[in-house]
Amino acid sequence: MEVHHHSHTARKKWTHYFWEFLMLFLAVFCGFLAEYQLEHKIEKDREKQYMESMVRDLVADTASFNEDLPFKLERIAAIDSLFDYFLLHKDEKTIPVYVHNLLRRSTWDRNYNRNKSTISQLKNSGGMRLVRKQKVADAIMHYDFEWERGDKNYDQAQGLNGELMNEYIRKTLNDYNLLPYYKANITGGARLPEGSAITIKIDTTYLVEMLNHLHKVKTSTKNQLDFYMGLNKMAEALITLIKNEYRLK
Repeated sequence: MEVHHHSHTARKKWTHYFWEFLMLFLAVFCGFLAEYQLEHKIEKDREKQYMESMVRDLVADTASFNEDLPFKLERIAAIDSLFDYFLLHKDEKTIPVYVHNLLRRSTWDRNYNRNKSTISQLKNSGGMRLVRKQKVADAIMHYDFEWERGDKNYDQAQGLNGELMNEYIRKTLNDYNLLPYYKANITGGARLPEGSAITIKIDTTYLVEMLNHLHKVKTSTKNQLDFYMGLNKMAEALITLIKNEYRLK
């Protein structure tokens, strides 16, 4: 009778399976850690890039403040000059060219335009979550809120004050002799040549009402000026904060 011998594999101890599981777990865990660290580094790099871009926008904002500041000051000065003139010439039915040009100058000033490409990306793409420093994130959102409030107030004030002032000018100027100047004007403005010696007839029916409105325009422009000067200081402080927090040059 033949005897068949069956080979039996030695049974592995439980410790062998334990070490296999441990090695597999460690491999997966280390891979997870490596991926997490890589993602963290990518987000940290993106955060710094956003902050560098934010500083560039803020620097451009401060340059815009300084560039546009004289336009509001000139508007206020034009209005004050009109008050001086009509205080001394209460009953006159004509005005010189320079007073006409002061009237035109009182209707406008330049609006501040900010550079908001970075803040738009941060808000619209969920990038604000990358700003880990809460103090910086809060300061950026506060700056953005103040800008939106200022833009809204400017649009309302300029739309009302500018159009109403133009309407007063249309009612006050009462001289067909202006038509040749209107015809010759090929510029985008309504000023007359400063060297012209003509005098312009005016209808004084709405003159006092117009001067009262000019006071409103002046105070509105001064409030805007103060507001935007405050925004300028806010921008400068935010630049300093970001540079300090992120060690930027």
